[in-house]
Amino acid sequence: MCERDGDAWYRAGGGRHEYALVEKGHVLKVSGDSTKVTRAVLRSAHRPSDTELAAVLPPA
Repeated sequence: MCERDGDAWYRAGGGRHEYALVEKGHVLKVSGDSTKVTRAVLRSAHRPSDTELAAVLPPA
């Protein structure tokens, strides 16, 4: 199954599901095990802010 969801595409099968977003000639995919990651979590994925990156990355 593959369906349009706003500005992205959603598909599911084989126990996995993913969102794909095409922007400026690039395709960004976010996927996960459909029994462990909800569709809502996949849909909420976003580019991290500087603050979010600072919280998870080690110091330079």
